[in-house]
Amino acid sequence: MRQKQEYVRLRHSKVLIAFTTVFVPENRGLERFNYLALREFYGVNVIFQRTRGELIPSLVEECGGYGWTGNDLYVNYSLSQDQSQLRRIKMLSWPEEIKPRLCLLGPGEIPVEKYYFYNGNTAVAPRKYINIIEHYCERQQWYPNITFLDGQVERQIRKGYAELAFDIVYSGKTLREERLTIYDTIFDQSGFALLMRVER
Repeated sequence: MRQKQEYVRLRHSKVLIAFTTVFVPENRGLERFNYLALREFYGVNVIFQRTRGELIPSLVEECGGYGWTGNDLYVNYSLSQDQSQLRRIKMLSWPEEIKPRLCLLGPGEIPVEKYYFYNGNTAVAPRKYINIIEHYCERQQWYPNITFLDGQVERQIRKGYAELAFDIVYSGKTLREERLTIYDTIFDQSGFALLMRVER
C-alpha cells in the first residue's frame, strides 16, 4: 500500500500535493478522541484513514505515514517485535480523570496471597492484548490456560467458562454487574501514541 498523492489545480498552475496518510482508530472507546489527532495535523496535507486501533502500529510500519492509537496497543505491538522501525514520536496522557486500565479480574474478594494462582487456571482475555498479558504471566512465572477472545471477556467467568479474566476496566459498570473484583493491574499507562516509521 503506497501513500496517496493527488493533483490539484490551483488557479493557472498544476501543483503536486502529497497527502500523507494518518491512521486513526475507529474503536468506540478511542474514536471520540480523534480530534486530538486532527489538532496535531492542523494545516498539514493529510488523509485520515479509520481502522481498528490495534492494527495501526503494523499498518504504519508496513505502509509509512503516521498512526494515532492507544498507548496500550502500541506497547502490545512493540512487545511482539524484536526489530522494528516504528517509533512513538509523541505521547499524550488520557484526557479524562478516570483512566482505563488493563486488569486481572476474578470473582469474590481479592485473594490473601497476590499470586496464589496455579499453572492450569483457566482465563480469558482480549486478543488485542495478547503480548502484554503473556509478558505479565512470564514475569510472574505463572502459566494459565488463556483463551483469547474478541469481546465479552468479563462475562465468561459468570457463565462458567473461565476462572479469571484479563480485561480493560474503565467506569467499573460491567465489573459491578458481573460481581467481579480487580486482583491486579496489568497495564495502566493509558494515553495516546503518535507513531511513525523511522527509516534506518
